[in-house]
Amino acid sequence: MNKMWFWLTLVTGCAVSRPPEGWPSSPERETEARVQDAKPPPRRLQDLTLEQAFSMAESIHPQLRAAQAEIEAAQGRADQAALFPNPQVVARMEVAPLRGGVAGEAEYVAGLSQGFPMGGRLSAAARMEELERDRRIRELDVRRLEIRGRVEADFAAVLYMEEVVRSHAESLRLAERVVAITKARREAGDALPEDVARVELEQLRLRSEHERAVSLRKEAGLALAAALGEPALSIESVSGSLEIALRVPDLRRLLAELETHPLMESARAGLAVERARLDLALAQRIPDVNLDLFYRRVEAENANAFDAGIAVPLPVFDRNQGRIRELRAETNAAWVRTQAARIELERRAREAHLRMARAMAHAELLKGEILPRAEAVLRGAETRHAAGDVSLADILPLRREKEQFKLAYVEALREVRVAWAVWRALARTK
Repeated sequence: MNKMWFWLTLVTGCAVSRPPEGWPSSPERETEARVQDAKPPPRRLQDLTLEQAFSMAESIHPQLRAAQAEIEAAQGRADQAALFPNPQVVARMEVAPLRGGVAGEAEYVAGLSQGFPMGGRLSAAARMEELERDRRIRELDVRRLEIRGRVEADFAAVLYMEEVVRSHAESLRLAERVVAITKARREAGDALPEDVARVELEQLRLRSEHERAVSLRKEAGLALAAALGEPALSIESVSGSLEIALRVPDLRRLLAELETHPLMESARAGLAVERARLDLALAQRIPDVNLDLFYRRVEAENANAFDAGIAVPLPVFDRNQGRIRELRAETNAAWVRTQAARIELERRAREAHLRMARAMAHAELLKGEILPRAEAVLRGAETRHAAGDVSLADILPLRREKEQFKLAYVEALREVRVAWAVWRALARTK
């Protein structure tokens, strides 16, 4: 009898799972510490280039890091789904009398109980999780393209606002000169007080516009820092130009290539996952078979014996009907989402193409026709001022008009860059 209990204790002890050596006592705190360690400290950036911004977003953006972690999690689920179920160690006392010698008259059973998944359930579950991992990979590609597009658009906004700040600063410096000269002329009796008031009003207007431009530049820097994935970054300056050599791309060629876009591949991967889930639900209609094999010790007769049995659930009430119906509907919804993804991509392509063509045409008109004429008018007025025909205050409206055309040209370039960022994400070009 003592040997029997010793054997049971040994078998049961071996079945108890123990954590591996070096297992952390608090997984939650260790995960949180890793996340905090991966977070870069706030810092200031100067002369940030677009390529540096792309590289920084790739390394620190939390959405990309989360997507990579989701891929790893999906791989873990795929590995887990392919594993055979663990056997169960069974040890129990049976036929023990309520009175008399319980230990001496009872029967002792020890053995194993093993479940056998049927209907290809393991392979179906593993395939489903592998397809889920592939879908996560496609989603990572989609997120990467979206983030690159946001970074490029916000980078162009910062370039634009820096140009606006420079333009307003230059106009404000000129206005301050005009105010100083007009005041000197008034002291000399060559100008009226209303002349001073007029140029001072222009100076105040330009100062207000300059301060607003500086504030908007800070907002653009905050938006770019958020697009990079670290709002605490202080982007003091960027390096680059809004002017790039572009031509209106071929829309028909892009539309023909949209079927291989990561968004379409992600939608199709989602459809494949739903189909795999449906296959798994169909396989789960077949119940698992459980095989039991026990050693039996009959103490009253001092005899050894064994038991063998098989257990098969009868699918009388639960045949997984609701789950199958649910997944068939989800599969149909996933197919519809692929059609919606195709429509969305085509809409983005056509809209980006239209915006790019419009902005490029406007920029070319401003650069080739309007700006040269505005500069010619301003030069003529400056020549007349040098000859004493017009006052310096009369030049301010012409210079303001010329600066407005210049800023309109810069704004058109920004629109081109924003549309190009969307187009580049669709075409997946560098």
